[in-house]
Amino acid sequence: MRNPVPLFLVLVTLSMPITAVGTVGSTGTAVDDSTTPALRYQSVTVVGDHAQLEETPNRLVLTQSGKTEYVTPTLDFGMQLANQDESIRSDYRSFSFESRFSEFENDTARSEAIETELERIDDRIRTLRDREREAATAHADHNASETVVTRALARNYYEALELRQALEELETHAESVDDQSVPVRDYTAELGLYTSPLREEISERLHGVDDSERAFDTVLLETSQDGLVLSAIDTDTKEYVREATRYDNRDLNRSDQIETIRTARDTAVDLYPWAFESTSGTSSSKYGAVQLYRVEATAHPQGRLTVYLDGGTGTVSHERQTLDFDQIPPKDLDEFGTENLSVRLTRVEAGTPAKVTVTDPESGDPLEASVSIDGAPLGETGEDGELWVVPPTEEFELNVRTADASINETVS
Repeated sequence: MRNPVPLFLVLVTLSMPITAVGTVGSTGTAVDDSTTPALRYQSVTVVGDHAQLEETPNRLVLTQSGKTEYVTPTLDFGMQLANQDESIRSDYRSFSFESRFSEFENDTARSEAIETELERIDDRIRTLRDREREAATAHADHNASETVVTRALARNYYEALELRQALEELETHAESVDDQSVPVRDYTAELGLYTSPLREEISERLHGVDDSERAFDTVLLETSQDGLVLSAIDTDTKEYVREATRYDNRDLNRSDQIETIRTARDTAVDLYPWAFESTSGTSSSKYGAVQLYRVEATAHPQGRLTVYLDGGTGTVSHERQTLDFDQIPPKDLDEFGTENLSVRLTRVEAGTPAKVTVTDPESGDPLEASVSIDGAPLGETGEDGELWVVPPTEEFELNVRTADASINETVS
């Protein structure tokens, strides 16, 4: 069970300025990816918004230049206080609505109150969208640190949970009013975009949850003017986890261009042919109130794929993939070493994830070694001499170090 930070730690910070307490740990240096999209994904073909891959699912990519950085979120007291403040405000809003609702004498007044409360919740969901996009684009422009982005993700995660609860309570009130309903399912689906396992992990790290149960040691953060990509190795399930968001592909001001679940599914199949042709199951849902369509390849040979299509633009605005890296066919092999150290970098389609194998050059025996990319420590090889990592999509510096030797290599 995960244990939250003791209350006394939070109370200690009450006398401290929020701007002066807590940081989000960042390992290594940022990679300034000011190249064109063609160079960023030079090893694969990009058509539209998707990298075209073989024998593995296509991937939603960023099409504008930006910034890539490894981050390791750590305890942030400022985040603690911000969420406590939001919790108090949320409780007050709920109490205020509860009090007013019980005083209304007829269904007309109650119905109007429900509609007003739903509008307030909808406005707050829009705030989540704007907050994340502003943080990501500022980071891509080198006008904000990774701290700003991870705080935005953590705050959105926390507030999404609060809003989900508010929707459930509002639905309960609506059940007492004739001909009144609340599209809880639709809004909850959109809130789910902010509560992925990766985002949950970032939020819990900032809140000081017990480190012993961390699933992701380091997260690769990629930002641009058009989106955000988070990717990591899940140390519990031994899987590669990636989620990509394209802000420019979300437009609620346009009418729904998709309209039907069948059209949404056909679109997803066209964009991810390998995943849907090889899956043993699919699932599709329409969330009309927020113009979102979710289509899933629930069990393709390498893992799971979930895509959210926006009705306004008719294309993918959010994608999540979980891949068993042992099932992804290897594509490229880089080998380099010294007299005391032999290193193999096995890369799959699109270059991520990748496996680092460290052995003794004479005996071939596996070696335990620490592995870093661009100065960011990503872990240590085990008894088999192997470690799966998430390298950047552009050129990077790989460092492998054992007790007796080390090697640095620039990998393109």
